[in-house]
Amino acid sequence: MRIKTLIAAIGALTATITLAACGGPSESAPRDTVPDPTVTTVPSTTIAPHATAQGPTPTTAPTTVAPRETIAVPTTTTAPSTTVARPTNVVDELVPVHGARLHVHCDGAGPTTVMLIAGFGGSIEDWGSIGPSVAETARVCAYDRFGDGGSDAPPAPQTFATQAADLHALLQSVGEPGPYVIVGHSFGGAEAVTFASMFPDEVRGLLLVDTSPPTWNTAICAVPDDGSDAAHVFRDLCTQQSTPENNVERLDAPTAFAQVATIDQLNGHPMIVATADHHSYAGLAASEEARLNDVWTAGQAHWVSLTSSAQLITVDNTSHNIQLDRPDVVLDQIHELLQ
Repeated sequence: MRIKTLIAAIGALTATITLAACGGPSESAPRDTVPDPTVTTVPSTTIAPHATAQGPTPTTAPTTVAPRETIAVPTTTTAPSTTVARPTNVVDELVPVHGARLHVHCDGAGPTTVMLIAGFGGSIEDWGSIGPSVAETARVCAYDRFGDGGSDAPPAPQTFATQAADLHALLQSVGEPGPYVIVGHSFGGAEAVTFASMFPDEVRGLLLVDTSPPTWNTAICAVPDDGSDAAHVFRDLCTQQSTPENNVERLDAPTAFAQVATIDQLNGHPMIVATADHHSYAGLAASEEARLNDVWTAGQAHWVSLTSSAQLITVDNTSHNIQLDRPDVVLDQIHELLQ
């Protein structure tokens, strides 16, 4: 697989660079500076390395598929009826959506459904420390996007808008009505923002977990090839994410980020933007590391600007994968949005 070959080639760089594949920076660097953040300081929790930790995803052979119909962003939908029966059963199914099947898992009960969206190349398993705990007091669902986890290969090229539309169709198919608290990690955070823009009346709140900025694809593709292993990793990530045929999700990242960048407000939805307090890229030139950190910091401020009800928190003792390293922080923020 491409990811294993790439990881073996860069050795010690893997711990700090591979998470950029799902849109994120690495672990130790100067603290991000965004006006008036609330700093979260809680005891560190050690989590064993995840079997599907974010990294460069394996490539797939090019296929010829008819272009998917463009989905406008944003789109307004009718609010779900307050008389709709709330589900309480466990759901673990492959559900037909737009010509292929998506894997979804739901559990728990409550008046609001927490929807967990993994980062690029991630899966339901990324939420193993989150979903069961949330299910003790609320309804919670997680799913695998096309090409990830237990879901089928994508039937067409993807953007955050098509993925949000697929998710909405999936939830309707399995009888999981809103309101939703949408939780998105990395690229999944951009999908969460798109979902809230497209279906505003069905969203109660958002939690963005170290979410990739709208300019992230452009930023990593601008890393110059200076001959270093780190620079080569970023160039490979650019190639993977910029061409649908080069990644398992068939994600067209340039188009996806261009679309989400047009969203300028989220109708006052309560939103928490959580980001790691240290980001670094071992082996990358200092000037490039500083530039990427500036892009990331500005990106978090951009997400906060989308609603007057947003707050920014920085999280210590974590990598880009906050849901794995600090599930306590993610759970606290979910419960705050539910309250």
